[in-house]
Amino acid sequence: MAVPEGKRRGMKGIVMCMVLSLLAGCRPAVHDAREVKAGHRFKPTSNAVISSPVTYDWDGDGVQEIAVGSWDGYFYVLDSLLQDEPGWPKYSPKGFFSSPALADLHALRPQGVLPAGGPPQKKRYSAGESDGLPEILVASETGKLYAWQADGQDVPGFPIDLGYRLWASPTVLDGPRIAIGSLGRMFVLDADGRPSEGWPQPIEGWPDAAAASVPGLVAVTTLTPGDPSHGWLYAWREDGTPLPGFPLPLEKDSDSSPALANFDGDGRWWMVFGDDAGWLHAVDQAGKERPGFPVRTAGPRPGPTPTPHPPGGNVYSIEASPAVADLNDDGRLEIAVGSWDGRMYLWDDKGQPMPGWPVVVQDQIISSAALVDLDGDDRLDIIVGSKDGRLYGWTVEGQALPGFPYDLGAPVFSSPWVGDLEGDGRADIAVGANNGIHLLIDMGPLGRAPWPTFHADARRTGVAR
Repeated sequence: MAVPEGKRRGMKGIVMCMVLSLLAGCRPAVHDAREVKAGHRFKPTSNAVISSPVTYDWDGDGVQEIAVGSWDGYFYVLDSLLQDEPGWPKYSPKGFFSSPALADLHALRPQGVLPAGGPPQKKRYSAGESDGLPEILVASETGKLYAWQADGQDVPGFPIDLGYRLWASPTVLDGPRIAIGSLGRMFVLDADGRPSEGWPQPIEGWPDAAAASVPGLVAVTTLTPGDPSHGWLYAWREDGTPLPGFPLPLEKDSDSSPALANFDGDGRWWMVFGDDAGWLHAVDQAGKERPGFPVRTAGPRPGPTPTPHPPGGNVYSIEASPAVADLNDDGRLEIAVGSWDGRMYLWDDKGQPMPGWPVVVQDQIISSAALVDLDGDDRLDIIVGSKDGRLYGWTVEGQALPGFPYDLGAPVFSSPWVGDLEGDGRADIAVGANNGIHLLIDMGPLGRAPWPTFHADARRTGVAR
């Protein structure tokens, strides 16, 4: 069963030159990086970069590398000048929508903690051994789950063919294990790519979303290919046993990767996600909505309203994945999420809009926000991309940060990574756009960063901590 272009929001748009190059048996060209202007580095790609970056210092030189995939067929690992690292890029004929996750697959560490990094070693490692560096996990349009070592070599046991195109991003569970959904099945795999006991589990539909996980809980949303009126929220224990009352049927599809939030500090996890009807949900492990939820986006607005593309889409839709953190340092968690209606929302844990929100932009927001302190005031700021081609930055009051919005010249569906590549205390931002990979240097003094990337962290757990 194919996912129709109508459901896919028009984001795919595989360009004719790529199709022709594949039919001819050749690969698309890899483009050289350049500096657009001071502080803005850019690597063009021949198709959209929807994938969201992840970073790590694999070569131990004190500067992190950037890993991200593209629909041009390539998965890149780049240095801070956006030049290809040795052994990269890797090629898959249908490209990458999925965002990469990191895990040291063969290191037995509590809760899958990533190592501190260090100089690369020359020894080749086999299954069951570890070089002390995290591997890169990502899914491709061909339906394969890849795992690569820092030098671009396949991890033994990978890639794994899961039988249908994959847009979901892998999530790293304790063990480490890997959770990812495909058409009709949810997988949890061990570090050698074998199904964990109790998995896979049957599901209705297909997850475009990444799973969220804490010990004892795995949650994911699904959509129905060809029928936007059916979606589900699934929740299991780690052994594959469904939680009572799940799956929960939704009014429409959900592409939104759930976040997990302990709103009240009582150990009770809430699954926070959007759906294509425009509702933001906060559901507990008994399947009950939190008081004040669900809340809905505003939809059409005075003046120009973003036109759903393709026609027939719902302008209320929340496809973005929520980002959750205590933005104003009041001891309570807030939820930041964008919508097809061209607004960025910030709700508190009771479903009430925060002062100054929502903020209106010129087109859809499908990118998920990074929540970091970018101006040194010890309160978190919101960084997110829009289909209007801009990267936005706001304070918790909804005021534009200095220098924002930043024009990237093409629609931005990728979620930004915000961090410190060079260890100089200044924030850098890596993000994809429909024209390539962008790196913005020294964007402000980097403070606390509880949600700096898509789905919270390099393991893509989706957990607000």
